[in-house]
Amino acid sequence: MRSVPFTVAAAVGALLLLSACSGSDSGGDGDGRGSGGSSSGSDAGRDSAARESPLHAYTKSIPSDNADDSAKRHKKAQNIIASCMQEAGFEYTPQDLPSQPASLDDAEAMGPVEWAEKHGYGWSASPESEIGEEELVNPDADYLAAMSESESAAYSLALFGEQQDVDAESGWDWTKGGCYAKANHEVYSNLNAAYEDPAFEDLHEEQRRMFEKVPDDPRLAAVNAEWSACMSEAGFDFARVSEALDSIAEAYAALPETTDETTSADLTKKEMATAIADAKCQEEVGYPEKAQEVQFALEQEFIDTHKAELDAWIEQYATDK
Repeated sequence: MRSVPFTVAAAVGALLLLSACSGSDSGGDGDGRGSGGSSSGSDAGRDSAARESPLHAYTKSIPSDNADDSAKRHKKAQNIIASCMQEAGFEYTPQDLPSQPASLDDAEAMGPVEWAEKHGYGWSASPESEIGEEELVNPDADYLAAMSESESAAYSLALFGEQQDVDAESGWDWTKGGCYAKANHEVYSNLNAAYEDPAFEDLHEEQRRMFEKVPDDPRLAAVNAEWSACMSEAGFDFARVSEALDSIAEAYAALPETTDETTSADLTKKEMATAIADAKCQEEVGYPEKAQEVQFALEQEFIDTHKAELDAWIEQYATDK
């Protein structure tokens, strides 16, 4: 069986499912998305998408993996490395964060309908396929090339540390990992700890389940029925919004590792047609906006129910205390 590529297809599919909820992400567990389209309703959708979700507003002091925070952390880590290497007697030029391939940012800018017309759900027409591999240039290449073999070895030891025999008992010792490990520990340890702390494992699991409830919430029954009727007119038989993406995901998962071009082309055609109809019907019936209302309501219920745990989590890991 062929595994389904999650990073683009599932993410873009989720964008179409909840495309008005962009403010909801809280450390990667939310299903917040952007809204758009070509009609006048798309402007209203984007205005709606700009609203900050209750959960994000409540927990935004916790470090997260959004693009802005990632760029800031990368810059801070690179500066720590440069300072550390200077103390060790070497030069090191902080490196820029490599540019990222097209992603959900493009989907938000284009709107779900335009995105679907170009990429479908993202399997057959992945945005990554349009971008060639970026040539990475080390700004210290000339400096490194002029080093002797012993100097190069000393530089590498200072930057990456010594080799370690890692086992289950001792683990990896970051203090022996050179300037890179020092920077990663100082910049990323709190981020990782916030989401890996066993004390809050149940809280994160409950949060994940809360977001999973959104598509099945009874308050979306009416708009799902409207969407289903719209899809029926386009030649598709689905009862709920989530079924459209699921049908394509299952079809790709069922493909054998090696398949003929005709079968692959047929599935590509089916994916594109389904994704385009899905996006248009969601926009027509106002599904993104209604889904956002439900999601925000569930988030507030989650906050009210788990306030003590959330407050303890924020107290321990907030970066702006």
